[in-house]
Amino acid sequence: MVRPIYRTETNITRRPGESNAGLWYDKFCDQWSDKWDGLGDKGKTSWIEGVTKKPVGDPRLINEIVERRLNLIASSRGFALHLKTEGPFVTGLGRNHPVENGFAWHQTLGTPYLPGSSVKGVVRSWAKIWEEENDETINRIFGPRDSNTSSVGSVIFLDAIPISQVQLKADVMTPHYGPYYQGDEPPADWQSPVPVPFLVVEAGQDFLFGVMPRRPEDQRDGDDCKKAAEWLRVALNKIGGGAKTAVGYGRFEAFVPRSPAMDWLDKEIDRLAREQNKDPSKVLTEMPLKVAESWNSIEDSELKEKILADIKARYGKLWDRPTGGLKKAKKIYEAQLH
Repeated sequence: MVRPIYRTETNITRRPGESNAGLWYDKFCDQWSDKWDGLGDKGKTSWIEGVTKKPVGDPRLINEIVERRLNLIASSRGFALHLKTEGPFVTGLGRNHPVENGFAWHQTLGTPYLPGSSVKGVVRSWAKIWEEENDETINRIFGPRDSNTSSVGSVIFLDAIPISQVQLKADVMTPHYGPYYQGDEPPADWQSPVPVPFLVVEAGQDFLFGVMPRRPEDQRDGDDCKKAAEWLRVALNKIGGGAKTAVGYGRFEAFVPRSPAMDWLDKEIDRLAREQNKDPSKVLTEMPLKVAESWNSIEDSELKEKILADIKARYGKLWDRPTGGLKKAKKIYEAQLH
């Protein structure tokens, strides 16, 4: 029997910072008991919390894939939907895993995602049950369910991927009738609830959904795509996506996307405000050199240029007539431009 990697001389005890969180979570569990008969309650919780201490996903890789996805949707005359989790969201709960409840990880990004097939299923159910759309339209947009029919739907549903790093957290469910669900005995009040931990996506996490017409040049496919996009937006807000939607998980709300430049600047302002015990609204005017120094340390030249444009916009008229610290900070910005 080959020993697990954490029992070998490599002695991997914690996930490397730049590693794929999904691969680590699924393949490197080291909480097994000595008898290899399970993780126990503490082992399950410990392993889940191992990916909740900081956000998962490589920001550069996420930004690259999101940009490519947006270009694909735009070139195909589709619709991109920016949606934010209203509360906990869980995907892939039925997958096998040592902690009992699985999780769907994007293989490349190492982040949670919602497969396009699941998105399509949510929208189809909404159109059929709540919109009471006729079968002809549903079969045209989503494709017939008859396995003997080879035709496909007029709309393509893309995987839902995160727009930025994702914060995860540990949640718990408490089945009250374990023996009944296992088929051992009828449900009864004296049966004790058994807490079962599982991994979920925190509230307030941003995701990109997308739909595209299968034939962009076809006007009817374009109309179907527009209708499907609206169904998708409403369905995810009303009934949710992923697992445990019956108890309120997986609800999404639309939001206006922010650029990476705006996010960087806001986060840096908040960091400096906490560090110097100042009001965030006063950081730009009272600490311009600190902001300029942080900006100067950015390696991504394209992002750097976009952040500078946002900095100029926030200073407004002060940028044209700088004094004191801003005047010195402006020299740092201009030195990089030339």
